Amino acid sequence: MSLADVYAALGLSEPPAAVLWDMDGTIVDTEADWVNNSRKVVEAHGGYWDDADGNYIFGACTADHAQRLADAVARGTGPRLAPMRLFDLLHQEMRTAYQDAELLPGAAEMLTAFLEAGIPQALVTATEMDLVIPALQNFPQEYFAAVVSGSEKIPGKPSPEPYLLGAQRLQADIRDCLVFEDSAAGLAAARASGAVTIDVNEIKVADLAKLL
Repeated sequence: MSLADVYAALGLSEPPAAVLWDMDGTIVDTEADWVNNSRKVVEAHGGYWDDADGNYIFGACTADHAQRLADAVARGTGPRLAPMRLFDLLHQEMRTAYQDAELLPGAAEMLTAFLEAGIPQALVTATEMDLVIPALQNFPQEYFAAVVSGSEKIPGKPSPEPYLLGAQRLQADIRDCLVFEDSAAGLAAARASGAVTIDVNEIKVADLAKLL
């Protein structure tokens, strides 16, 4: 078994020019931390955080996430605060989660297989770069030739811009790239970019790794 079996399972007739990976919920399990810490910040300021809020923030850009925090605070008994003030507090809470981030099952195997095959990879995430860096430093090795983070001065997901920039940094045609994503916003961004898009909720990375 090999990468050729992975390509066959994905319906690819040839290897991709590059592979672009989402981060949260795709290769690391930090989404629960985002939800729990968002609730913590909102409730500390008299707000109310519900399941719909938790679903909304998956894959959301910083501005949208910050606005959701402010809306949740205003929904409760708290005064309306500046969205980015709330997000900055959340950002501080998330530092430990990224310092301790570990790859999800199958992720290391898949990342290593593409790396050893000479296929360039990029990380394309809505997470700010100062949180991405400690996570990358905690990975077993350096997998990515490029990183596009939430710190970029471009529209965030669901805009295709992050994935288009990732492909550009790898000097690859986005139409020849393979994207792994999990969130609604991220999937919309990847599909709009023209990349071959894999929904890891339907095709598990761990299952693909078993084909290697």
